[in-house]
Amino acid sequence: MYVLFRNLHLKCLTSCLPISTVYQGFYKNYSQIMVQLNVNEAVLMYEEGHTKFDMLLRYINPALNVDRRFNFHRSVDEPIKNLVRRMDNNIKTYIIKKSKRKKKKANKLEEKIEPNNIGEDGIKFVRNNCVLDGDLTCKTILEHSSEIKLIIFDQEYVLKQNIPYIAKMELPLNILIDFPIYLSKFETTYVNREMSTFNWYKFENKEWIHVGEGYIYIPRISDLGCRLKVSCVPRNDTQTGPVVEVTSNGIVQPGPGLCPFDIRHAFTRSKLSGKSFRITSYNILANVYSETSLSKDTLYPYCPQYALSMDYRKLLILKELIGYNADIICLQEVDSRVYKNDLLLSLCTLNYGSIFNLKNDMQEGVVTFYNEERFDKLDSDYSIISQGINLDGFNTIWSQIQNEDLKQTFLNRNTIIQIVALKSKENSEILVIGNTHLYSRPEADDIRLLQAYYGLVYLNSFAEKIKAENAECNVSIIYCGDFNSVPESAVYQLIIKKHILNYHDDSQSDPDPRIRSVKHDVNLHSACGTPKYTNYTTTFSGCLDYIFYQTDHLEIEQVIPMPSEEELNSHMALPSVVFPSDHISLCVDLKWSK
Repeated sequence: MYVLFRNLHLKCLTSCLPISTVYQGFYKNYSQIMVQLNVNEAVLMYEEGHTKFDMLLRYINPALNVDRRFNFHRSVDEPIKNLVRRMDNNIKTYIIKKSKRKKKKANKLEEKIEPNNIGEDGIKFVRNNCVLDGDLTCKTILEHSSEIKLIIFDQEYVLKQNIPYIAKMELPLNILIDFPIYLSKFETTYVNREMSTFNWYKFENKEWIHVGEGYIYIPRISDLGCRLKVSCVPRNDTQTGPVVEVTSNGIVQPGPGLCPFDIRHAFTRSKLSGKSFRITSYNILANVYSETSLSKDTLYPYCPQYALSMDYRKLLILKELIGYNADIICLQEVDSRVYKNDLLLSLCTLNYGSIFNLKNDMQEGVVTFYNEERFDKLDSDYSIISQGINLDGFNTIWSQIQNEDLKQTFLNRNTIIQIVALKSKENSEILVIGNTHLYSRPEADDIRLLQAYYGLVYLNSFAEKIKAENAECNVSIIYCGDFNSVPESAVYQLIIKKHILNYHDDSQSDPDPRIRSVKHDVNLHSACGTPKYTNYTTTFSGCLDYIFYQTDHLEIEQVIPMPSEEELNSHMALPSVVFPSDHISLCVDLKWSK
């Protein structure tokens, strides 16, 4: 009855959405920023050793109704008189054009009109009440900026060099009720984001109303239909930069309603402490795959195209991850842009550190986030598995393989394994976390077997090194990822049973074993067992993802329940408007047993 009720609730919420109209097309242009330069300040941006610098200033002339920002990108070695000439030309040209437009509009006159009230002394740089020699280079201004003032038509400007500055700030294309909104791009120089101030506003009844603070804001039902604006005051240890605002192009829209991960969040509302920690593993479906014609027309034709877009899916992914309150998050199929612009910027505000590695020359890879309040990162590494065949322990097995086709296929793969060693701040315990995504071709179980074995050897070798460096601590291995292997596979049997003898590929007619004997001595168990589904599409459904943990010093405290089959097929299959990936996240609470 409980499952029936929550599914009815879910369907009622999502069915009332005007999907065909609200999500039919996305806004094509990102929001634009507005930099509020301080009056009578000229900002110099220069990196030592570079040949170019930037000057930004705001020129105001109330008599001419002028309030204009000017940017100058100039050479360090050019004469000051050249810079002054360009500034004079740009500012006067703008004033003349504005005066002509104003005069023409008022009197319909077309004759040339020279502006008045712009001052008599022109533009100059002054040091100790003396005008700088125009033949000096702009390097002089940069080297003595604190002693120099800029005069523009009788107006005096103080020079500020390398202050906190925001070069780019954008809001996501989609803004949904109850889903986090954040700056999807935040490119800065000399800015300490933790020291900076963020304020959120909604436009209602022809005015901007303050609705929240902080880097992340969660729109409420009262924000429905409103545009949002965020302002940032950038700061660092010593200075404050110009305020920057960005306004959303779109309005706050209805979300998909109750998602299955919202129900799972009931088991993860509290953060863990002491000997307990929570770990999540999740293949989030890379954008480079979800938006291909193959995905839209063949793999996921049942999923609305707006729900396949990463602009939509990333909001669900972020809300799901935040709600788990996990101490360690292992993600696979992470686009480099999604990592940089969405996951990293958002999760670091929640005190997560991270390690990200691409699959060789691919544009997606794996990332491990960890709670910096509970763990110190001791070390990290990654390996492109096909390039590591000389690894001690793996090279012995490799030398025994006679099948050249098998070897070549293995060597052609981009599969990687990522490792990070985390030391608990509360216990004398160290975790060595492995994160991987094995080869996906269905009939390549022998390749995955070798890749999984490589990961085991690599993890164990790394753990032994960490143990030697931290003899006072217990060291435990956790092996996470999308293994693309069902529980009946040789991969799963090797990891759990520690031994595979005379492996045959059922798709081959050759009676000789392709891989003779593989074994390891790490005591591993699947923390979430073998769920019926961790991947659910119309072409395949089954268990492919695992969190393996070393049982010597760890035990299970709580496994977060998986979604029901009714929830999985409520929109035919995954991904859907309420499931952002074709995979289901795994989440488990573990604890140190000693």
